[in-house]
Amino acid sequence: MTFARAILKALALVGGAFITVVSLMALVGVHAESGWARAAIAIVVAVGVPLLLVERILARLAPDQVKGVATDVLALSYAGFALAFVGVAHATSRPLLQDEGVRLERAGMTRLAKAAYLLAGGSPGVIAPAIMSAEPAPAAPAAPAAPEPKPEPKPPDPEPEPRPQVAEDRLRDLRPGDGKERTPAQIFIEFAPSVVTISIKGPRGEGGGTGFVIDAAGTIGTNYHVIQHATELKVKLLDGTLAEEVEVLAENAPLDLALLRIKTPKPLSPVVLGDSEKIAVGERAVSIGNPLGLEHTLTDGLISARRVMEGKKMIQMSTPVSPGNSGGPLFNTRGEVIGVSSAIYLGNSFGHSLAQNLNLAMPINDLRAMIRRDYPGRHKVGEQSAKGGRW
Repeated sequence: MTFARAILKALALVGGAFITVVSLMALVGVHAESGWARAAIAIVVAVGVPLLLVERILARLAPDQVKGVATDVLALSYAGFALAFVGVAHATSRPLLQDEGVRLERAGMTRLAKAAYLLAGGSPGVIAPAIMSAEPAPAAPAAPAAPEPKPEPKPPDPEPEPRPQVAEDRLRDLRPGDGKERTPAQIFIEFAPSVVTISIKGPRGEGGGTGFVIDAAGTIGTNYHVIQHATELKVKLLDGTLAEEVEVLAENAPLDLALLRIKTPKPLSPVVLGDSEKIAVGERAVSIGNPLGLEHTLTDGLISARRVMEGKKMIQMSTPVSPGNSGGPLFNTRGEVIGVSSAIYLGNSFGHSLAQNLNLAMPINDLRAMIRRDYPGRHKVGEQSAKGGRW
């Protein structure tokens, strides 16, 4: 065995085994949130399967042929799996590795989290955890600001659609604002009942996020990534009331926005929709959401910047958000919703994953542009819309 071959084998054994374990943890994470469970299952599979293969190969060889075969098989197994999972299947494995990075970072394992982000191709940049996880998010991760509701076409980004005249009648049903200044405490007292908790089940496991009541008919605004992979979905009000029916009215994947419709046995209290084109850098912003499952949490901050990211207008804010906040309302001091909390910005390199208070929201005008009198594509959760859309 040459020296170069020995080095390559050592790299394949050590590096390949590490990548294999992290990758398997990402796969197991679809069904198990426990860090110990993910690690234990990943290690058992990473060790047991190659050793079983080694045993079968050695049984077919003569005694004078077995030297070095065990380590060769292990090295090839680890290198092959790592290349297939991280390289060939990168489009599928990337969100899984990003979600694993979020889980590891939440558990305080920052170095392992950086490794997972690196295998995913760098940090997720914008993530919404949770199911990009807002939890999911991850999520998602993730996931711009409000395209102006003007009819000019903006290829290659045809969404959001220009707001048609038919929507104007629908907008008249929305709750009007009074223009009065409010403290964060007053905003919470008045509008916390308008904020809902969204829980989902899907192929990636359980997750959730936040939403808010737009009108008395039960229209709910949230992020697309919160409901994207949902096969089951529950919506709960502040007082614990569960919605009796939930359906998806409209989805806009490029802008990460969705509208739901719920029916409840009690009247609903809607928010006031503001105008995201009128926000100013430095003005105060308040968020209500469900970070990490801590329902109806109030956070306070400032509008930090107006950004265009990946071709979309977004609101950058110092208002703290975490996985689970996705889809929640961002209020100005008049109690008007100016944005939809969507993501945490982690930068374009895994080395920036510890950045603080770089949070993003979709402008509310993007959600306004989705409001219609009728929704031809409305569908049950887990079904595709008539337009071929999905959660």
